[in-house]
Amino acid sequence: MSLSKKIHLREGERIIRIVRRYSLTNWWKYFFGLIFLATAAFFMFQLFSFGWWGYAIYGLGMAIGLYIIFRTWFFNHLTSFIITSERIIDIHRNGWFDEMLSAISHKDIDDVAIRKKGILSNIFNYGSLIARSKSQQFVLDIPKVKLPQELQTILLEVGEKYQRDRKLFDSQAIYRSFLAIIPDLADEQLKNTRQLIDAEFTEEEIEL
Repeated sequence: MSLSKKIHLREGERIIRIVRRYSLTNWWKYFFGLIFLATAAFFMFQLFSFGWWGYAIYGLGMAIGLYIIFRTWFFNHLTSFIITSERIIDIHRNGWFDEMLSAISHKDIDDVAIRKKGILSNIFNYGSLIARSKSQQFVLDIPKVKLPQELQTILLEVGEKYQRDRKLFDSQAIYRSFLAIIPDLADEQLKNTRQLIDAEFTEEEIEL
């Protein structure tokens, strides 16, 4: 399934940034898998000399090592944080058949914070990105992302642009609705409307 179908990309919505966990934070899992591979390879000829059960132990060691490495890469690749033009989406892979998807619209975001904890996070510049809703009842916490300050800036800029576009869209919608109801207005309503428009033009002329 493509990413756009998974997150149900809306009409006119576009993906701006896809962020995944910093691979370096999972180094110990890769290292643990490599230990199994290296151990099995080191004792390979000795194990083969024991016959079929030596082959079985060798195969088991290689399978465990490859499984740990593949599982770490697979879960890291599918766990992602997506910034679109309308919302932010967190896709979290908990297990092979357990995936959680959370989303929050830019108009509902109240605050975007970052947290860098520990020596390694400050040296390699990674940390958690935290987005809180206006109600404070919903929080997206995306841990271990690279360059969290840059992502924070992108989120704030996209949110501001979304608010500007939404305000412009609302203004245009109101204007179109107003034009549509003009023929249905009574003479008194039209007169009042014209007076308000003339007053606005007068104020603009005074300012100039």
